[in-house]
Amino acid sequence: MDQSKKRKLPTMENSKSDDLLALEYNCLGPGWYYALQKELKSPSFKKLKEFLREEEKKYTIYPPKEQIYSWSRSPIDDIRCCIIGQDPYHGEGQAHGLAFSVKHGVRVPPSLLNIYKELKIEYPDFQIPKHGNLERLCLENGILLLNSTLTVRKDTAGSHGNKGWEQFTTRVLQVLAERHAEKGIVFFCWGNWAKKMLDGAKIDKKKHLILSSTHPSPLSASRGFFNTGHFKKADAWVKERYGKGIDWMVQSADRVDKPKLEEKEAENIDKPSKKTKVDEKVEETVREDKEDEKSDAVIEKDAIEEKDVQSMKSN
Repeated sequence: MDQSKKRKLPTMENSKSDDLLALEYNCLGPGWYYALQKELKSPSFKKLKEFLREEEKKYTIYPPKEQIYSWSRSPIDDIRCCIIGQDPYHGEGQAHGLAFSVKHGVRVPPSLLNIYKELKIEYPDFQIPKHGNLERLCLENGILLLNSTLTVRKDTAGSHGNKGWEQFTTRVLQVLAERHAEKGIVFFCWGNWAKKMLDGAKIDKKKHLILSSTHPSPLSASRGFFNTGHFKKADAWVKERYGKGIDWMVQSADRVDKPKLEEKEAENIDKPSKKTKVDEKVEETVREDKEDEKSDAVIEKDAIEEKDVQSMKSN
């Protein structure tokens, strides 16, 4: 999209009442925006936006406003799984609009590390990555990572709870379930908060698969999160209904840069490459090693033949 034609995002403190939805118009994925229009125009959502406008005057709010709806980059019709979180990380530079995920360069949070550990249990070849960015996993597999509360005050967990976000995200779950009523999708219900959200959305368990366990937080993971087999169950369930499962291995450390490497290799097919001094040195070393191997083979052969001759003489 031509950035010059894109509507400039307003700051919450300067937004007029009539322009409270400019952020949603610019940042919500098109399918999501139209599916949620009724909720966006509701009195409760207007009240929420007015609250956020006042909050921004006094506090730092996470994630940055243009990232609040990052989860909606996964098109609504492509969603196969939904993982429900609580509220965004409240530390500087952590939250970027996806539940459990953090940007590259940010330390992997404990809950996400436990998610990685469970993936390792279910998929032994999974290599735990050193980063916590889940964007690629979402976009390539149709996974929605949705927090029940989409903003938080800096260093104050739960500070934007019960301000209106829960009603909005409950509607997101309902719209999602309605859109996929025919084939269904998987809802990961980790912890009491996620259970409360799903109960409020009244998700039909006959049409959708709900996988419940304790939260992956270090405080509760050992009491029911590990060894659930949730990731394999989701993969099999989705594959049966859609023909293609969930490739959780996309997040494995050895898979992170693979597509880029493949594209690079494809570009270089049948193209002569310029040899650097390093390349020439490597080739020279390889040639020397091969010559040494040949020499060793000749010496070994001569030694065997000489041994045979000595053996014949002694006989």
